[in-house]
Amino acid sequence: MKKVYIIAEVGPNHQGSVDIAIKYVKKVSKIGVDAIKFQIGIAEEHYSLDSFKPEYQKKNVKNNLSIIQQAKKRLLSYKDHIKLYRACKKYKIDYICSAFDLRSLKFITKNFKFPFYKIPSGELLSIDSLNFISKRKIPIILSTGMANINEIQQAIKILNKRSKKNITLLHCVSSYPTKLENLNLNFMKKLSKIFKYPIGLSDHTEGEIAAITAVGLGAKIIEKHITFSKQLSGPDHKASMTIEDFEKLVQKIRKVEKVLGKDNKIISNNERQVSKALRKSCVAQRNINKGEIIRKSDISFKRPGIGISPVHLKKIIGKKAKKNIKKDKLILKHSF
Repeated sequence: MKKVYIIAEVGPNHQGSVDIAIKYVKKVSKIGVDAIKFQIGIAEEHYSLDSFKPEYQKKNVKNNLSIIQQAKKRLLSYKDHIKLYRACKKYKIDYICSAFDLRSLKFITKNFKFPFYKIPSGELLSIDSLNFISKRKIPIILSTGMANINEIQQAIKILNKRSKKNITLLHCVSSYPTKLENLNLNFMKKLSKIFKYPIGLSDHTEGEIAAITAVGLGAKIIEKHITFSKQLSGPDHKASMTIEDFEKLVQKIRKVEKVLGKDNKIISNNERQVSKALRKSCVAQRNINKGEIIRKSDISFKRPGIGISPVHLKKIIGKKAKKNIKKDKLILKHSF
């Protein structure tokens, strides 16, 4: 199978510090992931004065700041993202960034080259950004958290209105953390069946079982949040995986890829050798003398499998023995 594309999502876990963000880049570049993902936005561009914190943020971040004030503390500047992009180039890891407003989307498109547009779940119905992306040819990763089938169809229709796009749909449950019983991974297969696009998982569960299972179900992309410590203060740390654990997950995903292999049946040389010992051949049930007609009752099936297969029994029945064939010996082609 094609290698799974693994994304380590930093999100706001850099605490608003570009220096910490670059430390994530350096550390993550050494553990075998394909990309590191950040978020970009201008708080006033994507929050109105009526905005409020979701419950998980109220629980995970104990302060009296408004959601706009909190976002300003954790969002990196455009200049910071230029530094991050250069750091990713230096450490040879793909830079991916979710934009939360059209202005920021235009900025990253103008200034950076990246392998995918990553549309986060919250922007799935933001038609200004979707229209902008529809004019570009870069492949798209579309997270589908909070969205029903009709909403996903709406987004895809806008993205494809100029030309059919290369889209990977990520199954996602926008709950931080997501309980395993609420993940409903089988929905990935339905996404694939309905939309005929590659699928993946944006994983907000704790631990590794969901991501590994998703790969077994055909996920082409795995995205999961990372942190230096789950004990840090912030909205996403508790739903994130430590970098040390993430490295173990990457190694396990690569092993799963080896186990899954290819779609076609491949018989190894070792297996061919085993088949010679374990399969059966046509064997003389009695001593058959030269000149005798070989009857069905004269034949039994025994190991090894280096002679005439039992499925070719009819090729032997009714033939005249050209030489003596001892009981319990293989009946070979030159014997009749």
